[in-house]
Amino acid sequence: MTTRGDRPTLGVLMLDNAFDRFPGDLGNVSTFDFPVLYASTPGATTEAITTIKDDRFLEPFTAAAKRLISEGADGIVTSCGFLAIYQRELAQRLSVPVATSALLQVPWVEQVLPAGQRVGVITFNGASLGKPHLDGVGAALDTPIVGLADDGRFRRSLLGDASVDSFEAREADAIEAAERLLRLHPNTGAIVLECTNLVPHAAAIHAASRRPVYDVMTLVRWFHAGLKPARWARTPVIGSGR
Repeated sequence: MTTRGDRPTLGVLMLDNAFDRFPGDLGNVSTFDFPVLYASTPGATTEAITTIKDDRFLEPFTAAAKRLISEGADGIVTSCGFLAIYQRELAQRLSVPVATSALLQVPWVEQVLPAGQRVGVITFNGASLGKPHLDGVGAALDTPIVGLADDGRFRRSLLGDASVDSFEAREADAIEAAERLLRLHPNTGAIVLECTNLVPHAAAIHAASRRPVYDVMTLVRWFHAGLKPARWARTPVIGSGR
């Protein structure tokens, strides 16, 4: 793989939507301190992708990813965790690594938790996220999942109702979902946020739940770091470490 420049370029597959994106969101370029390229897929709305059950968007996303690669992307990520449903297919079709969803971290995180604890997932749409998405990333099919409140302002905002949107309203819904997850699944030892738009609220979720929180940006940092590892100084420090 040929990497352009000193730091690898990340390609981001965006949905076809429009709403405020706060720092931490993949769609806010200020989130990144390395080069990023964007491509959106017409018709791939929030509602369409978070209820997807077939492969009708696989070809459009594949084409968009190939455009990003031709423009210099060294790795591909997406702005919606529901695209876990296409993880295997996109990885097979693309010439660079691809990480479709924060859900990829579910089996990893579960491996590091104390005995008896589980990873719990907070998702945009609790009614739709299920077997195809968990299977796509190799996560246990009985992974605890809760969705943002169906009638909450977070979901309504992302589905197009800008009149109810605010950072504070989204954060309140995010915290409520975390608290509900712990009530329903008290053995939750860590939380993975499926929805990429939840990242700006990860710190608040952590404060409310007192659990480690993983999201698409924890995935992206790991993913990007491996595309071109950092060079370290050759000068040892005597007597340190170990």
